[in-house]
Amino acid sequence: MAPVAVVTDSTANIPAYLAQDLPIYTVPVKVIWDEKTYLDGIDITPEHFYHRLRTDPDGAKTSQPSPADFSQIFTKLIDQGYEILTILVTARKSGTFNSAIQASKEVSTAKISIFDSESGSAALAFQVLASARAAAAGATLGACRKIAEHVRAHSHTFFIPGALDSLRRGGRIGSATLFIGSLLNIKPILSVVNGDIVAAERVRTMKHALTRVVDLVDKRVASSVKITLAGLYADIPEMGENLLDLAVKRIGTERIHHSFIATISPALGIHIGPGSVGLAYMWE
Repeated sequence: MAPVAVVTDSTANIPAYLAQDLPIYTVPVKVIWDEKTYLDGIDITPEHFYHRLRTDPDGAKTSQPSPADFSQIFTKLIDQGYEILTILVTARKSGTFNSAIQASKEVSTAKISIFDSESGSAALAFQVLASARAAAAGATLGACRKIAEHVRAHSHTFFIPGALDSLRRGGRIGSATLFIGSLLNIKPILSVVNGDIVAAERVRTMKHALTRVVDLVDKRVASSVKITLAGLYADIPEMGENLLDLAVKRIGTERIHHSFIATISPALGIHIGPGSVGLAYMWE
């Protein structure tokens, strides 16, 4: 039985200590600024990215990895004897999935399984980590994919964008909504549903938005006794830590199986802006 490697993209932004000793391989999304291309997490860090985004919000673009980027890692892993489970950011919002599909056809569809996380950030990371742990324990490719399917059905994320103007540039809201929202200090709470980013609620002020996110998560996990939480932040770590602390206190430490803090990758942060914060959760 061949060992299994798990390939993902940089929007998962998995903390290094969680991925240590696991068969996880990351293909970076590309950030383009002033016609110069950076590899997310390699040539440009989240700290540098968000600092520059605050002063040059109109100059940044992102681009999915190419089929050649996936072919390179696929070929390397297959030559090492691996079968490959590839778990990627939602196909509805990125061409990354199609690049991987094309590469798998060129390399070996029999040894590569491409899986749509229908999400991103920590909800994607949950799927990658669970599948990689199973792979490290000797699970088959099919078994690892079933684990990813299970986690996908039992995880979710809420985001509070830090900048409404970032949503306007990304086509998420119109100029009129931007004006009214800024005037009234409206904070939309976004969620990812079947791979689409949707507005879950709109509240006044960031303080109320943080409390409301915790309310929503607490309600969703009410019957669970094994919960994983991830506090997410763009460029202000204290915001992610504060939101995670609020959730842990509300849900109760006895029900929290694991929790961690992670940055929102530039490839996602470009759409929701500096100052963004989120909470991802997984339940059993």
